[in-house]
Amino acid sequence: MEELSNEISKLLFSTFTDGFPFLNKDEIIRIWSLDFQWFNPDDSMLLFSHLLDNKWIIKSNNYFSYNPSLILIQPPLSWNPNLNDILNISEFNKPSGIKVIPLENEEIITSESTHLGKDDVNYNNEKMIKLLNYVSKKSELSKREVIRRSERKKMALGPISLWMAVCLLAREQGLDMNKIIDIIDNN
Repeated sequence: MEELSNEISKLLFSTFTDGFPFLNKDEIIRIWSLDFQWFNPDDSMLLFSHLLDNKWIIKSNNYFSYNPSLILIQPPLSWNPNLNDILNISEFNKPSGIKVIPLENEEIITSESTHLGKDDVNYNNEKMIKLLNYVSKKSELSKREVIRRSERKKMALGPISLWMAVCLLAREQGLDMNKIIDIIDNN
């Protein structure tokens, strides 16, 4: 039971960051299915419902957070949750000796959208094409090689977006990051 509890602690540690401890349901589903690519959207929805029903995730207004009685555990690099194991866990039981004091007037911080929007994972996105072309030209790598290396970087680092992986590759190649930022910021 403790091992499964640790799995959920790692999952929720990865999901809820210090800057954004409250997320809406769609953001959580997106993080698990698109950002981390751990589960497909249906499995992410099933997992979310299971964790909510069993009090591992709690609702506050229209936002969700991990149960404050849960001690989060930072997962090791390349860790992936096991859906079947997590779905077999029962209701959250508060560890003995822990007293939870609810906060009054909690301020809920929501994430702001980036300039790239939701299509940033698509290599056919106009900004992504410009970014790929620039990185390819300046680094003297083929566009295919830029994509391959960026995808490997994304897989290795996990919770980063595709455009961030391309930016990291550009930085690694010694390219002018101000130009990269200009490409991303221009509408």
